[in-house]
Formats: sequence, structure tokens, C-alpha cells
Amino acid sequence: MKNKKAVICTLSLTILVLAFSVGTSFGQPSEAKIKADVMGPKTVSLTLGSPGTVEWSSTYKKYMWTRNFTAKVKTDTAGEFVIVKGYAAYDVVGGKYTFWRTFTSSNSYEGKKNPTISEINEVLGLAKITDFDRTNSIIGEFESFKISDDPMWEWHSPTSVSFNAIAVFNVIYRGGSYQGEGNHTWASGFTTIDKIESILRIRLYRADEKAAWNKLFVRRSQMSKVSNSKNESIFAEKLLERKDFPSAEVQKMARMSKVPSLK
Repeated sequence: MKNKKAVICTLSLTILVLAFSVGTSFGQPSEAKIKADVMGPKTVSLTLGSPGTVEWSSTYKKYMWTRNFTAKVKTDTAGEFVIVKGYAAYDVVGGKYTFWRTFTSSNSYEGKKNPTISEINEVLGLAKITDFDRTNSIIGEFESFKISDDPMWEWHSPTSVSFNAIAVFNVIYRGGSYQGEGNHTWASGFTTIDKIESILRIRLYRADEKAAWNKLFVRRSQMSKVSNSKNESIFAEKLLERKDFPSAEVQKMARMSKVPSLK
């Protein structure tokens, strides 16, 4: 009798689990329903990600189902759009899905006029050497500095934009690999100077949309990879030339002394 009751309980539990699974698998809102729930009067397009799974939210104390989306939304300026990335959240009760709200992960802008080289050089004139060389390891000045052929313009907000620049300069080698080559070893008492081509990610800031750019942040990824506009992973730096010098001679070499301008 005890075994019979155990079997009945097991079967009942299995049926409940299956019923819940069927509800969560087949009761999910259609793409048309999600778009109707999420899109507003200014939404130009909405691209949906893969369906999520039903999960318990410890924050909101309920079961939720979510689906990621990317929305293109009109702004008040003709030709400019906000690209909104986020997810739609649905309450799940008894296998029934009810739209609750959307959550925004990030915003970026499309269609805004990018700053000119002249405008960028103005804010570069306000920068410091340490914005480019935080370790005092760049030898001499930049040999070249230009906006990348793949600039990856990204408007974070109307008052902040990022882009890629390409710089060629000499730097003290501290070890590591630029593009997968073996680590370089040098004799005792010597220091290695590398000429490299580096992708620098530069972010500009301003107080408001009508103000001039007045602040920047420079990120050098060094011996790592970054993404390009094709969403490919590429090396951030390339070794062009390498020479070993007596360390005493390197200590006397002039370091970077002026902020470069874009050409």
C-alpha cells in the first residue's frame, strides 16, 4: 500500500511538472504579441532575440519570462534615432503569460552628426600627457595619429561619443605578445623598444548638445583583442619594429611630451 501511494504521488508530481512545462513551452507570447506590447508610436523597428526561459525572480518574488529586444526609436530631431537594447518581462502564473514591463539595458544614438577632426583637435588641446601615457613608457612623440578607417562611432548619449583612432609610436616593451607571437627575451642590462600600431578608443564629453567638446578619455587595449564593425575580434596592437638598447641609454631617452593632434 505504501509503495502504491508513493507511485501515485510520483505520477501526480510528474503530471504537474509536465503541465507546467507544456504551459511554459507552448504558452509563450508570439512575436506579434511581444511587438504589440513593446512598440510605441515612435518605434521604427523591433528585433527580437531568442526566447528565454521561465525563471524565479528573487527581486520581484515571482516567476518571469523574458525576451531580449533591440528597438529603433525616433527622436524629436529628424533623422536621429535612439537604439534601445533591453528585454520584455512577462508574469507567468499557471502557464499564462501576462505582459508586465520592459527593462532597458543600454541606449545609443544613430544618425547624429559626428564631430569633425577640427572639433576633436580642440578637445585634444585640453588633454594631458597622462591621458595617453599613464606609465611613462612611450618614447618620443607619436609618429602618426588618425581616425581609423573603421572608426566604430558610438553615441552613448547626445553629450558623449566614442570612436577608434590609429596611433603609431615607440614604447618600452614590458613582456607579452601583440598578435600571438612568442614572448621576447632580452639580455641583462638591456631594454626593448617596440614601434607599434595601436587602436585607441577615444570617448568625448560635453556639457550639452550645443556646447563644445571639453573632456576626453583614452583607452589603450594593449596586448588584447577588440571588436570591429563586422563584430570580428581583432588584435588591438601590431608590432612594426623592435630594437634592444642598453638600459642606461633608454633611461635618458625623451618621453612623450605633447598631446598629439589628428591628421
